[in-house]
Amino acid sequence: MPFGQELREQREARGISLDEVSVSTRVSLRHLQALEGDRYTDLPGGVFNRGIVRSYANFCGLDIDETVRRFQDAMRARGLDAEGREDDWRELAEAVHRSRITDAPARRLRWLGVVAMLLIVFGLAAGVLWVLVHRGIVHLPEKTWVPSIYRTH
Repeated sequence: MPFGQELREQREARGISLDEVSVSTRVSLRHLQALEGDRYTDLPGGVFNRGIVRSYANFCGLDIDETVRRFQDAMRARGLDAEGREDDWRELAEAVHRSRITDAPARRLRWLGVVAMLLIVFGLAAGVLWVLVHRGIVHLPEKTWVPSIYRTH
């Protein structure tokens, strides 16, 4: 049985959802899905892969060292480098940078939507108030002119 499928079955046997693992371990759902799907090239690489597997195993109550060893064996069986390399930190930084670049436009669009929605709500409120005032349903207080002599400062 493939390593990822074995992980998934053990997690499901314990009644744990993948979302729970992601929230608790702070490992992205995308990486967890790649791990369970045996798509090791979609993982960040090296020592980070081992950290993801350790966090997953710890949260699911699995033997951490045994799970990491089986993960490394599965990677070697696919011809992938299971050991960490010195340039892993640089790869991670580049991956984070790429993900932030792709997230920025979506974040801007989200805020643009919030601003547009607020403008629509305020516009509708002003329109309703205008209609109510002009139909005589609502009476706004009269503005009275007070000479500056009588104003208190």
